[in-house]
Amino acid sequence: MVKIENGLISFCLNEVLLKDCLMSLDVDDVILKSVSSEISIKDNSDFVLYCKFPEKNIKWEIFFKESNGEQVIESKIMNYGKKAVKLGKVFLLDAKIEGFRNEQDEVAVFPLQIYGQKVYRIDDPEMPENAKVIVQFSNNTRNLSLQGAFLTFQRCNTELVVKRSVHGLDGLQAYCDFAGWELAPGKSTSTEIFRIIVGDNPYTQLENWADKVKDIIKPDIWENTPLGFNGCAWAIFDGKDNYAKVVSENLNAINKRLAGFGFKYLWTSMHNFEGSLPGNWLKWNYKHIPCGRKKFIKMVRSKGFLPGFWIAPFYLCSSLTDLLKELEDAILQNLEGEKMIVCEEWRHGDAGKLPKKERPCIYALDPSHPKTIKFLKNVFKTYRKWGIRYYMVDFLEAGAGNISRFPYKKHFNKKLVAGPEVYTNALKILKKTAGKDTYLLSSTGPQLHNAGILDGVRVGNDFGEGRDINKESFFYPASYVINKCDFWTGPKEALLSQAVNYFTHRKFYIADSSNLLTVDKPIPLTHAQIHATIHAFSGGPTILGDDIRNISEERLNIIKKTLPRSKEIGFPVDLFTSVSPDYPKLFLRSIVKPWGEYKVLAIYNFDPVPKNIKVPFETLGMEKGQSYLVWDFWNEKFEGKRIDNIDINVRQESVTVLRFVKDKEQPVILGTDMHIMMGEMEIKDFEYNSKKMECCFTVERPKGESGTVFIYAPENIYVKKTDGLHISKDGNYNTLVIAVPLKFKKKVVKKIINFGQMEKD
Repeated sequence: MVKIENGLISFCLNEVLLKDCLMSLDVDDVILKSVSSEISIKDNSDFVLYCKFPEKNIKWEIFFKESNGEQVIESKIMNYGKKAVKLGKVFLLDAKIEGFRNEQDEVAVFPLQIYGQKVYRIDDPEMPENAKVIVQFSNNTRNLSLQGAFLTFQRCNTELVVKRSVHGLDGLQAYCDFAGWELAPGKSTSTEIFRIIVGDNPYTQLENWADKVKDIIKPDIWENTPLGFNGCAWAIFDGKDNYAKVVSENLNAINKRLAGFGFKYLWTSMHNFEGSLPGNWLKWNYKHIPCGRKKFIKMVRSKGFLPGFWIAPFYLCSSLTDLLKELEDAILQNLEGEKMIVCEEWRHGDAGKLPKKERPCIYALDPSHPKTIKFLKNVFKTYRKWGIRYYMVDFLEAGAGNISRFPYKKHFNKKLVAGPEVYTNALKILKKTAGKDTYLLSSTGPQLHNAGILDGVRVGNDFGEGRDINKESFFYPASYVINKCDFWTGPKEALLSQAVNYFTHRKFYIADSSNLLTVDKPIPLTHAQIHATIHAFSGGPTILGDDIRNISEERLNIIKKTLPRSKEIGFPVDLFTSVSPDYPKLFLRSIVKPWGEYKVLAIYNFDPVPKNIKVPFETLGMEKGQSYLVWDFWNEKFEGKRIDNIDINVRQESVTVLRFVKDKEQPVILGTDMHIMMGEMEIKDFEYNSKKMECCFTVERPKGESGTVFIYAPENIYVKKTDGLHISKDGNYNTLVIAVPLKFKKKVVKKIINFGQMEKD
């Protein structure tokens, strides 16, 4: 229940007290506070606070809606004067917090950032005190969780400030920033909607928040998971073979070696526009693609692929003098009033071959300026005519203003609020121009703010990517970096990004945490398995980073084990217990099919030494006292029966993937060697008829593939017809592990195994 005393608000949520909350707003650079206003309270079931500030002719209605341990705060600002006023920060919460943490409690905090997202201990000096849109607390000692989050955030910059002391969490602020937007006389405007909630499960709160936002935004989620080719890890395009030739041969190789797995897109990154200089979007790069645009795109489409381009829409290269003159008025200014430089040194394409001091810089275009909009609409309309149906829309931070690294001094269209509204308005125009049937994937910039506009969001790093071999770059004289899990193109950052973004996947957009799948030698085998597992658990797209013409069958089979792609993302079991500088290691999929239920757990170890990890089954949602059969995917090993927990040794810099199925003392699928999810994508049905003692199952893979299904049979059962089966007895349990080799002469294979009961001695 909300209480007010001397203009300060207090309310209690599940025994956590938020007290002395001061509501304030910035009008014409004057801070108006609830304690110094004329206050009245509406008498109904919801608490409505009316604040009147005669000195600025402002009325402020604040609505409090409390239910089930949560408080939702909305507000409306009215200008009843005769002059426009400039709005700044509006604080919907600035409260002290009591009752959430005792001094010795272990509390984890996830303050969402634009970059470098992590979960921290609350007393970690490295923890950012400011968060964008949402902050999640988990008191692991008391099973208590608290979340502060905005339910709307695409108009104003929304931030939260965590106040800490030696005792832990002292208070929380939450504000939305109109950044000088003018409220006209006689008009009113709503602020963003804020919610604070207290409960017992941080995961539930994150998922519930995402559901609430989804209901407001109503995004149209892209149905199929995009699969395609990029090949930038090993396929070097500056040698004797030009880009078009390398691509043509790789697409042929995909059609032959990965036939039937659904690869559809070609992602051309910077090789299509002249000099690879941002802004030259419609000038063709004949150096890399000498056959010309029409022949190149025709070739791509003739092989069954849709062409896709890399583009940085708000980037403009300083060396493009004619374009600079044309768009001079549309270049953003930094806070000092100078042209905003968002990249001091462009290192790609022709510029990457220049000495560092001669490389051009990159300016930022104003997303609200008519010249920018006209320029970009022409680019995307032209690309659409060319047949482009996939985009990596990169470096969006350049036009994102105060929701990213580059706040600007001013923008053209004053009807739009600086930051989110300017940014999202431009994205909507780009998406509409590109076409509903075109996949737009964002990168390097805001993430949540793209919800409901773009189809996919790169929530992670440049995982799996290579670079052109240019001097004065870290990669030089190589194109790829290996043997460093925490390198910025390595798996550690990708895995962490997957963990902290799991709750947004297919609710706001496709959360792309896996980027390129690169597995070929000399990447160590265990690292290749890590890469594949991250992709399989991501629920997101795969763009191939390897040269498919030359990849070995062994490494190609690793790629196949991730296909077809499941749409679901893994659940980060230890997100709030393996906090920075540690990292989440346990990712769970709970798979329910008409023919059965089971769980798949990935356990990662990026450390240079083996690690013994004990996993209690209760943390995986498994039944207490129930016996489970465990299969190790990468080692293709029956780990036996386990009750209540499993203790597993994970080798250094490797991943272990385990499948758990209930032991019902009858034949059941242990696993397969065809897909990391071991049944979700390839097993179409399975049935054991106890009366007939007959096991029947159907498997689907592309024609020409092969694989194995592993069947468990309990003690004292034998196989009647053994032809074509590899039947073994487990020496520890006296049970059977039966390998069923399959060759897919057709897309679907059906198998029947008949059992008999052994006579007792």
